[in-house]
Amino acid sequence: MSQFQLGISLTFLKRDLALVVQSTEQDVDTKKITTKEYLLVPTKVSSDDFVTFKDLKNDFDKIFGSDSNAATQQVTDQLKQNSSDNKFDINKIHFYLKTAYLYKKAYYINTEADSSKPPVMEECDESGNKLNGDKKAKWEYALSISIDSKAFFAEFETMSINSVNFSIWNTDRNVVKKMMTLGSTDDIFKQLEDSAK
Repeated sequence: MSQFQLGISLTFLKRDLALVVQSTEQDVDTKKITTKEYLLVPTKVSSDDFVTFKDLKNDFDKIFGSDSNAATQQVTDQLKQNSSDNKFDINKIHFYLKTAYLYKKAYYINTEADSSKPPVMEECDESGNKLNGDKKAKWEYALSISIDSKAFFAEFETMSINSVNFSIWNTDRNVVKKMMTLGSTDDIFKQLEDSAK
């Protein structure tokens, strides 16, 4: 059995992430099967680290140069116009990366019989049987960003938007859903029923 692994540590929205690419070759019933796995996950289950609009603007400026100035200024002006407080500070809005998750595990077999030719890798199951298109491995993913605006809207006495959460996912892994602090509508109704008892 031979193995290969590549690990990369990176930071996105001040959240430490790990990217792992792993390949394993093993013999199963006279067939050589290659298992490939791709994984991107936060290195800690939760984090209180956040970025401000100024942090985002500085990064956009570094990446896009002066081309980003008009767009970021337009966002600042619009928020300032909607604020009733002359002490307006857009940096009171905090952006948190709840989770960034990506995973795929697939099995491959070389279908080229002539060893002098380059291998032709086709996806298969764990036993080496070729798969149809709908049975092939799919990517699991999750991205969740929380925008905390409590301090930004502190000037209002009758109303406050505490936070806005954006999540998109295609996974059934509970640990990933917990990182997103994700609850289904059924979960919310159950919490309401429990608190009404």
